[in-house]
Amino acid sequence: MAVYSFSQIQTYLQCPLSYKFKYVDKIRPEFEENLHLILWTTVHGALQYLYEKINNFHTPSLEELDDYFLKNYKEQIQKIKDLDEEKKEFETRWIEYLQQFYKEHYPFKDIKVIWTEIQLYIDLWDNIKFQWFIDRLDKKGDTFVITDYKTNKKLPTQDKAYYMEQLTLYALGITQKYWKYFNKIYWNLEYLHFDYQDFWEIKKEDIQKVANKYKNLSLEIETKKAEHWLWIEDVFEPKESPLCRFCNYKEICPLFSHFYWKVTDTDFSEDTIKAMIDEYINLNEQKKDIDDKMKKNKEILQSFAKRHKLKKLYGKWWYVSLSNMINYSIKDKEKLKAYLEKTNQLDKFLDIDKYKIAKAIKENQLKFKNLQDAVKENKIIIFRTKKN
Repeated sequence: MAVYSFSQIQTYLQCPLSYKFKYVDKIRPEFEENLHLILWTTVHGALQYLYEKINNFHTPSLEELDDYFLKNYKEQIQKIKDLDEEKKEFETRWIEYLQQFYKEHYPFKDIKVIWTEIQLYIDLWDNIKFQWFIDRLDKKGDTFVITDYKTNKKLPTQDKAYYMEQLTLYALGITQKYWKYFNKIYWNLEYLHFDYQDFWEIKKEDIQKVANKYKNLSLEIETKKAEHWLWIEDVFEPKESPLCRFCNYKEICPLFSHFYWKVTDTDFSEDTIKAMIDEYINLNEQKKDIDDKMKKNKEILQSFAKRHKLKKLYGKWWYVSLSNMINYSIKDKEKLKAYLEKTNQLDKFLDIDKYKIAKAIKENQLKFKNLQDAVKENKIIIFRTKKN
């Protein structure tokens, strides 16, 4: 039974190799406690405490909520050494978050809390489940509301595709578990830093659309896992993006591992390899300068020869010949095809665009295994250069 989560799928979309390291190879990097994580966990814990008490017909006072939070906060904050100024800032933030939230929603009479901080499972496909965690699930009349707390200091743009897909997928789990108890389902993002609620109805058609997307992604990952266990290489390729700077696997990633490499090769020392890289870049830069100079010289010489009607130009040791030639390019492919058909020459000049075929195979529009008699797979290494 394969079990996925929203964060797992997002990791795969961001970088398949990072997904492999974390969820297939199960390489767990060491995480240091940080103030942001402590703020997130302690605020969530305090709000969980608040709504569990409310669900048991006791509404804690703001002082009770503060005391509960402060106790957990002090236990967690001891893990962080120094950073006294930042600790003060975070303490101010949690006070503001909780007080704003409490005053905004007090006396908490218009809802019935079903769950707080609960883990549930969604059936996506045969032998594929999706695990999910919600901060709070409420019932308001014939409507269910999924609430997610956000403590970040940046307000997302209005499309919010990430959050919309996340909570829409959660709605599938709510539908599977409680479908007969509600007529409508909403999701609610509580941006605690901004004291702002984002409230949207989740439509049935949206649920099905998102469910299909994540079902297909889960099946895609399952296929890659099977290929990986069959020792097929490079199934989970790295995907470079600005998020790489936050990655915990750079020391073992083929895109970055050489930067951290300290091992001496049997043939070349590390200093030799680094020197060769720098030399290659320098030569490439010189080549660009030479190409530019050659192009400019060529243009000047062509202009001079044309003006004086010359076919050869002589230097001290060398000379260049200039001759005219005619070349052709296709301006309208459809008109050309129509003419060739009309003159029964299409088969003679039929040209399949190899670049389009390669792209179609890479994008899985064509299956290479079905084309092996007609298409050859060439493995090449491409050098791209960039300064550190």
